[in-house]
Amino acid sequence: MKIYDIDFSIGLFLAPLSGYTNWPLRVLCRRYGAELAYTEMISSTGLLRREKSSMRILERPPEDRPLIAQIFSSNPQESALAARFLQHEGFDGIDINMGCPAKKVVSKGSGAALMKDVAQAQAMVEAVVEAVNLPVSVKMRAGWDPSCLNADHLARLLVEKGAGCIIIHPRARSDLYQGLPQWEVLERLRRAVDVPIIASGNIATRPDLEQIKALGADAFLIGRAAIGRPWIFRELTGGDVPALSERRDVMLEHLDMLCTFFGEDKGVRSMRKFLSAYVRGLPGAARFRDTVCTLEETRALELHINAFFAELPD
Repeated sequence: MKIYDIDFSIGLFLAPLSGYTNWPLRVLCRRYGAELAYTEMISSTGLLRREKSSMRILERPPEDRPLIAQIFSSNPQESALAARFLQHEGFDGIDINMGCPAKKVVSKGSGAALMKDVAQAQAMVEAVVEAVNLPVSVKMRAGWDPSCLNADHLARLLVEKGAGCIIIHPRARSDLYQGLPQWEVLERLRRAVDVPIIASGNIATRPDLEQIKALGADAFLIGRAAIGRPWIFRELTGGDVPALSERRDVMLEHLDMLCTFFGEDKGVRSMRKFLSAYVRGLPGAARFRDTVCTLEETRALELHINAFFAELPD
């Protein structure tokens, strides 16, 4: 299958997750079979102002490809300029976020707010498509709320403006991340557009993939299920669950990469978001979490990780 003008054999991609999917996690997930990844959501305004936080998101090693840059804004012209800058920076495509439900994003007319402003959403896609020679996708939700489940209608209009791929998270903005995904939205979307559709939302098992593919999905975004579990991509293709030693080694490598990326202080703090997920389901996980989340130095954290796994039964 061809998405973003790239051929993929399976269609397992790492989703963009703010605060999580910086290059260390992306590199680990690629090792286990993620065929494509996205940056964390980037503010178009921040890019144009060259704000440090936005520019930091662009950092990645050479092996972190193919990589799609995801932007958010309420301003079509601003987004077009940001997309042009990202093309110059060597990204493989642009994804326009029309799905983020966060209040600080939608209150400014960005993210999922664009689903109830159809004219502005169309203008956004048209401006970005005209600005770059890169494939452009749109990530959206089922709609704004239960009274406005318009993903199929909006997707058709955005494809007419040049969107080459639609990513669907089948919850309304009002649902945030609660409740079950409404996958019937995907069936309507499949009938509405003839471009690739990428499914996103609570995908964690092989039966999930089979069910959603039968509804019309061409590829799949794996998001929260990959936190502390980068090997999920191997599992989803029938591979083995990692041995304890492999899980430990991945944790230590992730810590090392985060410290390389952020520096030791921020790297250790950033690793705290992953620690519980890495040891979930193992004996003594709660006690381990309570201890390590107070540590400030890399060496101390490494020692505790090694000691925790050394005490586990084979």
